[in-house]
Amino acid sequence: MRRRFIISLVTAFGVLLTVLVGAFTYSSVEKRFATEIEYDVYQLQEKLSAELARYSEIPVVLSADPRLKRLLRVPKSKRLYKEINLLLNNWNTRLNSDVIYLMDRSGLTLAASNADAPQSFVGHNYHYRPYFQQAIEGKKGRYYALGVVSDKRGYYFSYPVWDGEVITGVLTLKVDLSIIDSIWGQQKFDYLIADPLGVVFYSSRDEWLYQSLSILSDQQKETIRDSRRYGDSSLSHLTKFSALEDIAAQEALHLGLPNRAPEHVLVSNTDLGSAGWRIYGFIPTSDAWPVVTQSVLIFATFYGLLVLVLTAWLQTVKTQRKLARLNDELEQKVDSRTASLEETNTKLRQSIQQYEDTEKALRQTENELIQTAKLAMLGELSASINHEINQPLAAMRTYTENSIKLMEKERYESVNGNLKQLNELIGMVADIIARFKIFARKQNLEGKARTSLDDAITASLKLSAASFIKKGIQIACHIPEKGLMVNADTVQLEQVILNLLNNASQAVDSAQSPEIGIKVETFLDRVSIHVWDNGPGIDSDTKKKIFSPFYTTKKEGLGLGLTICRRIVEGFSGSLQISDHPTGGAEFTITLQRLYEGDSPQ
Repeated sequence: MRRRFIISLVTAFGVLLTVLVGAFTYSSVEKRFATEIEYDVYQLQEKLSAELARYSEIPVVLSADPRLKRLLRVPKSKRLYKEINLLLNNWNTRLNSDVIYLMDRSGLTLAASNADAPQSFVGHNYHYRPYFQQAIEGKKGRYYALGVVSDKRGYYFSYPVWDGEVITGVLTLKVDLSIIDSIWGQQKFDYLIADPLGVVFYSSRDEWLYQSLSILSDQQKETIRDSRRYGDSSLSHLTKFSALEDIAAQEALHLGLPNRAPEHVLVSNTDLGSAGWRIYGFIPTSDAWPVVTQSVLIFATFYGLLVLVLTAWLQTVKTQRKLARLNDELEQKVDSRTASLEETNTKLRQSIQQYEDTEKALRQTENELIQTAKLAMLGELSASINHEINQPLAAMRTYTENSIKLMEKERYESVNGNLKQLNELIGMVADIIARFKIFARKQNLEGKARTSLDDAITASLKLSAASFIKKGIQIACHIPEKGLMVNADTVQLEQVILNLLNNASQAVDSAQSPEIGIKVETFLDRVSIHVWDNGPGIDSDTKKKIFSPFYTTKKEGLGLGLTICRRIVEGFSGSLQISDHPTGGAEFTITLQRLYEGDSPQ
C-alpha cells in the first residue's frame, strides 16, 4: 500500500513538472513568435511605405507637362489624342506602373497609356471615384480599389492639371499592388492589409480577401458595395469583434470565416501611412506545439531516468542496510553458537564469494557483449569500405600489371603515365576513405557541392576503360551539352557512376556483343544520367529489392553497392531509379539538380 502511494506521488509530481515545463516552453515560444512577427510587420510597413512613396509625387510632376493642357483645351483633336496616348504609354513603361490616364473636369477619360489595349480606360467616366473628387478640388488624391474595367487591384495617385489658375483635368497613376508579393516574399507568416473600415484588400490567404476583420453593419456594407470598390464581395467577418480598435489591442485572437472553424493566432499590426491602411501579421499558435511536444518528451525522458537512478540507489542503500543488520545479528550469535554455527557462517561466506564470482562473470559477459557489438559494427563498416574502394583497387592492379609489361618493353613514357594514373587512384582511395565518415553521418550534411558532369563521366569511363577493353565491351556515351554543372560531390558522383558501370559490365558477361551506354538528358532545373546495358535485364521482384541493404544476386557480393549509391545521390537532393532499357537490359537513372553560373546548390 505504501509502495503504491509513493509510486502515485512520484508520478503525479512528474506529471505536474511536465505540465509546468510545457507551459513555460509554450510561453517562451509564444513570446519569440510575437517578437518575430512584430519585427516582420514593421519591416513590411517600412518597405511598402517606401515603395508607395516612390509613386506619390509622380502625378504632381507629370501634370505640369504643357502637352496635357493642350489636349484638355482641344479634347477632340485626333493628333493631340494620339500624341498624348503615346506620351502616357512612354511614361508608364519607364515608371513600371500599371496605367496612367488623363480625365477632364467631368471625370471622362480622354487619353490613357492603355488606349490600344482591349481593356482601355479611354471613354470611361470615373467622376464617382474619391481620387478624382480629391484632385478636382485641388488636392493630391489617393485611393485603393478594384479596377472597374480591368478588375485588377490597384492603388491610385491623382493630381489636378492646372491651366493657369483653373483646374482643367486630372492626371491619375495606377500602381498594381502585386509589388506587395515581391516585398513579402521572404516572410514566414500570414498577413493581410485592411482599409480604415477593416475590409481586407490584400492577403497571403485568398479566402480572407475582400472580407472584413470586424462585423460590419448593413449600412456600411451597402456603402462599400455602392462605391464598387471591392466588386460584389460578401464582406463576411473574420472575427467576432465589432470594432477595429478592439482587434488592434489584441495579442492573440480567433480568426476565420463564419462557416469554418476559427484558427487561434498570434497577431501584430501597425499603421501604413496616411491612407488609413493597417497591416496585420499572424502566426498560428499551433506552430508552437511541435516545440512544446519536443520539450515535454525530453523532460519526461530525463525525469524517468532520474527516477530510475534514484530507485536503484535507494534499493542499493536498503540492501546494504539489510546486510549490515544481518551481519550484526550473526556477530551476536557467534559467541553463543556451537561449531555448527561456525560451519553455517563459513557457508555464508562461500555464498557471498559465489555471489561475487557471479557478479564478476556477469560483468565479463557484459563487456564481451559490448565488444561483440563493436566488432559487428566494425565488420559492417569494413564491408562498405571494401566495396567502395574495390573498383579503384582493381583499376590500380590493371595499371600495375600493364606497367610491368611496359617496363619489359622499355616503354618508360607509358610507364610514367600509368604511374601518374596510379597516383591519382591512390588519392581517390584516400578521398573515399576520408569521405566515408561524412557519408555515415549523412543526416547532418546539407549535401551542397558543385561538380562538372563532363569531368565526372570522363574520369569514370577512364577508370573503367581497361576492364571494358579486356572484356570487349563497346561504350556508347552521349552528352548533349558541354560544361554542365550539377549539385554533387565529384568523388562521390564518380563512385556512383563507377559502381553502375561495374554492375553493367558484369550484366553483359554472357552477351554476344556486349554494350554499355551513358546518356545525359538536360532539363531546365535538373540533369538525368542514364547508365544502360544490353544484358538479360532484371525481373520485377529483383527491382523491388535491389536497393535494399545486403540484398545481392552475386555469389561474392555484399549487397551494399546500390544502397550506398542511392544514399549518396539522395544526399544531394537527387534520385536513383531502375527501369528496363527499350532495347533490352537494365537502365539506371541518376537525377540531380542542374546548376548555372552563379547558382548555389540547394
